[in-house]
Amino acid sequence: MEIEVKEIKVGTSLPIILPGLGTAGFQWFFKADTEDFIDIKPYHYTVDAMLQQAGNSNDDVFLITGKAPGLTNVTFEQRRVWEKDGVAINTKKLAITVV
Repeated sequence: MEIEVKEIKVGTSLPIILPGLGTAGFQWFFKADTEDFIDIKPYHYTVDAMLQQAGNSNDDVFLITGKAPGLTNVTFEQRRVWEKDGVAINTKKLAITVV
């Protein structure tokens, strides 16, 4: 799995957009090596202008905010809530540097 390298400044936020499969019961979970340098929160948005087709899922968005200078790795995994120890169907890895 390739690691995506990102750089953010202290006090700024980086949106991470991940493909959603909520209608099939899948959610994104994240794990950071350390949260000393960043804060990760789900971003809940409303899709006012977009017509949602029945059976489609919205993308999941997370905001990573820089708290202090440093480096950490973040792994996002998409899995079903009731299969937390199962194999993830999608994974995204990030190396975040906060300056």
